Amino acid sequence: MNKEEVLIITFKSIQDVLDLESKTKNGRMIPVPSCVKAGCGMCFMSKDLDEEKWKLFLEEQNVLYEDIVRVNF
Repeated sequence: MNKEEVLIITFKSIQDVLDLESKTKNGRMIPVPSCVKAGCGMCFMSKDLDEEKWKLFLEEQNVLYEDIVRVNF
């Protein structure tokens, strides 16, 4: 089974995950993988690995997030 590197964006609340999901089609909401610690149990996964681009987008869209990590999933 081949694993793929993805970007995981974690949040303190489910409302923040839903907020991001409503503002982009470049990923999807998933349960937090066991290798990642996050507050609300759900996260946003994207195959776009450009962390700086995501940080800028999140700031511009006023989306509150906890952390951004790369994971082999």
